[in-house]
Formats: sequence, structure tokens, C-alpha cells
Amino acid sequence: MRGTDRDTDRGTVEREASDRSFESELEALVLRAFGEGEDVEGVWDLEYDPEELPDWTVTIDRKDGI
Repeated sequence: MRGTDRDTDRGTVEREASDRSFESELEALVLRAFGEGEDVEGVWDLEYDPEELPDWTVTIDRKDGI
């Protein structure tokens, strides 16, 4: 993640230092799941109740092309 995020048009968006804990936690989650043999690559739809909580779509792609 290294302090950047990609929006839907693949442009790089700089992140604030305050966002780093979220990035670190997300990175640790993905690496731990990958290390445990989980198939983490793909599109994940996260839906929550109640309706006041936002729903999210998360895309995980490998950059090394393996």
C-alpha cells in the first residue's frame, strides 16, 4: 500500500498519515490470509445491516502476475 490508494480509474491518490493504521491492518489481514493458503485475489462485496452502514466492493489483484 505504501501510502497510496487507487481509485476506480486507476489514478494514484495520496493518503494522509492518519490513514496508515487502516492500511497496515488491511495489509496484515490480506497477508495473513494469503499465508494461510486462502485465495484472496478477486472482488469481494461486503454488505452490512443496518442500512446506515455503507456497503463496499473490495478488489484484490496481484501485481507480480504470478
